[in-house]
Amino acid sequence: MLIRGGRVVTATGERDADVLVREGTIAEVRPGLAASGDVIDATGLLVLPGVVDPHTHLLLDTGTARTADDFESGSLSAAAGGVTTFLDFAPQLPGQRFAQALQSRLDLIEGRSYIDYAIHLNIAHLPEGWERDLAALVEAGVTSAKIYTTYRGTIFYADDWTWYRLMERSREAGFLIQVHAENDAIVEGMAQQLVDEGKRSLKFHGLARPPVAEAEAVGRGLLFSRATGSPVYFVHLSTPLPVDLISEARRSGVQAIAETCPHYLVLDESRYGQPDAARYVMTPPLRDLTSQGQLWDRLARGAIQSIGSDHCGFSLSQRAGIDDFREISPGIPGVETSLLLMHSFGVVPQRISRSDLVRLLCTNPAKIFGLWPQKGDLQAGSDADLVLFDPRPTRVLSAAELHSRAGFSPYEGLTVTGKVHTTICRGQVIYRDGVIVGRPDFGRFLKCRPFDAELVPL
Repeated sequence: MLIRGGRVVTATGERDADVLVREGTIAEVRPGLAASGDVIDATGLLVLPGVVDPHTHLLLDTGTARTADDFESGSLSAAAGGVTTFLDFAPQLPGQRFAQALQSRLDLIEGRSYIDYAIHLNIAHLPEGWERDLAALVEAGVTSAKIYTTYRGTIFYADDWTWYRLMERSREAGFLIQVHAENDAIVEGMAQQLVDEGKRSLKFHGLARPPVAEAEAVGRGLLFSRATGSPVYFVHLSTPLPVDLISEARRSGVQAIAETCPHYLVLDESRYGQPDAARYVMTPPLRDLTSQGQLWDRLARGAIQSIGSDHCGFSLSQRAGIDDFREISPGIPGVETSLLLMHSFGVVPQRISRSDLVRLLCTNPAKIFGLWPQKGDLQAGSDADLVLFDPRPTRVLSAAELHSRAGFSPYEGLTVTGKVHTTICRGQVIYRDGVIVGRPDFGRFLKCRPFDAELVPL
């Protein structure tokens, strides 16, 4: 396969070049390559590495609700958005050992993904002998896990002692701890205070999870990282203060990584005052426009290293009639729109460059989670994961054009610029011109290498 005549964009720059693909890998990238096999005309298109989404929740069962998107529909939606690799989470149920949690998740995914995938564990408790289990996880290609500092009383919550013990061991194991950072006591206390005042509608969702709760939990994680020497990755940061805390810690040698999501950069808290507020409920919640602008500033300055969609596709029917922020299942669809939104609201207004786009969505996530240079780059020997992206067309985004079974988009009605033309995974065309042409059994499980601080811009 030869991709001819496109503008090749990587994290380090862009140039006019052809891309030659042999047996699922990139053989050569340079102008004027001779045709070999199928030729795809990329004239006028950007040729990007496939997006590596480090943060999805497909077939998530919270105990009270299950997402509408399973692995087949979610990976299809991802491919239509230029994603060729996603990293999902294996929840640890009560009493489960790490290996059991992993195998249960792999059994659910195998043969049901259009694109490649890797796994993070969700760790909520540490069974006897967990240290050996952690080493076995790394050997199996799972080198990261997420802990939740909130949702006490659910299968997700991990207390500080669990978190700290994991951090004590993770550096030696080459393991990366991810953190959903919200102080649970503040969140629960604020929620109860609002309820006592009769303020329980979705309008008050943002007030129930204030920015200080996020910042405090990030500060705690930075202290644990400093004390143990282990790296830490903070997911879906919604406000500038925790990003600034991370930047300050990084300057003193702490191995901390910041992730944010397109919804915090594109939407704001005014949505909670609208009749369709249920479309915008996620945690942490949307913030004000001032915070949004400050997040863009941090992103442009390199203080945020990664973008994840946090795709969690609950449907509107699952939320119908719920107007109590304590009862609604938080999460929004987004894996299909990350590239489009970051191009439309980042690259087009020149907040970030095209190379920044690739760095944040492709290369850095692959490096952080031990998948680079196989994924996230366009160089000889890398998997032939490519997106042909047309940066020119402008339209009003409609959920009708998207593929998530959630059946809605929180970005409905936004004017966007750009369009995914073709998505290629390991040399196979998965999506072309609005049509999925791949197979749901094509995706492979990827073994991640141990965390390597040398690869990550710390």
